[in-house]
Amino acid sequence: MHTVERGDSGLEELQRLFQPLEGELEQHFDAQVDAGLAQLLPVLGPVFGVFVILFAAWDAWLDPERALLTVCVRIAMVLLGALAYAGGRLRWNAAWRCAWLYATHAGAMVICATLVARGLVLALPGLTGALFLLALIEPRPHRFLLATLPSSMLLALLASLTLAPAMFLNTLLLYGLSWPLAFGVALANLHLRRRLFLAEQTVLDAVRHDSLTGALSRAYVTELAQHDLLLARRHGRPLAVAILDIDHFKRVNDTWGHAVGDQALCAMVKACKGSLRASDYIGRIGGEEFVCVMPETGAGDALACAERMRTAVAAVTLASAAEPLRFSISAGVAVLDSGHASWNDLLREADGALYVAKETGRNRTALAPPAVPRAPG
Repeated sequence: MHTVERGDSGLEELQRLFQPLEGELEQHFDAQVDAGLAQLLPVLGPVFGVFVILFAAWDAWLDPERALLTVCVRIAMVLLGALAYAGGRLRWNAAWRCAWLYATHAGAMVICATLVARGLVLALPGLTGALFLLALIEPRPHRFLLATLPSSMLLALLASLTLAPAMFLNTLLLYGLSWPLAFGVALANLHLRRRLFLAEQTVLDAVRHDSLTGALSRAYVTELAQHDLLLARRHGRPLAVAILDIDHFKRVNDTWGHAVGDQALCAMVKACKGSLRASDYIGRIGGEEFVCVMPETGAGDALACAERMRTAVAAVTLASAAEPLRFSISAGVAVLDSGHASWNDLLREADGALYVAKETGRNRTALAPPAVPRAPG
């Protein structure tokens, strides 16, 4: 029974090596691997190319009569593969560039090894070494297969045409054993990279989100808002913000306790998120103060959204030891216009509208008037 469990555990571990990450995480991971490849190819590509060309000296030592031919083949194949060293004008991603580079450079090694006496057998260490190098920089199984398939098939074809049956089987066996080992290295590399990526995402998530409410942190919501503000200005698109504040929050803490106050903050964020579109986001900028950023939103829609959030929060009831707690929020809305020189200016206008909402009775929404452009100088 114990042996079966160990076998099942090993099988599950093997399945995890092939299993992609959940949701958008796999897309982000792929993008990260591609970005790393894009940085490595301009460096490792020329090194690989020089290595392939310099091995012409090995051809000259084995078969001087065909040395000139192999030099020409090596240079031609490396130049063909050099198209992938940098992206250039060709619109292909880093993974395809890596596959093209490996196919041309490893293909040059196979062809030249076939042209010289005893070359194909003696070139096996170099060919298998290239497999393991690829496994370290391109760990994704389908991409690894795509990159190695052309040169592997070329090797099998040329070996079958030029080698004696016994030598052909020996060559095929040695290369056939090396390929799964290199593939295993790629899988292990992939597993380690995914674990590292998940650890990085966990840290990023902790930095970017408020640990209590799950809303965005002040620094991250500011970063996103400044980016959206620049886009709105550049393309002439609307953008609105709403500052939300729990009414009489100090009284909530003093009467029901800080634990219930924390529950109120969490319930508020949950209720507000339920009223937002996918493109909107909410962040915590103070104790009980939050900001909601609404790209592509004018004054009317922004006020309607703020009212939905206010109504949703007003419908929340929290259980407590004394009696059920109901609470409300006030909201100040500001819409981006030419009078807002920066994100802080827009936030200041929304804060002013929030002050008006509180001064006129709380549990309501107020819209800031259009900002007056500042005089130059």
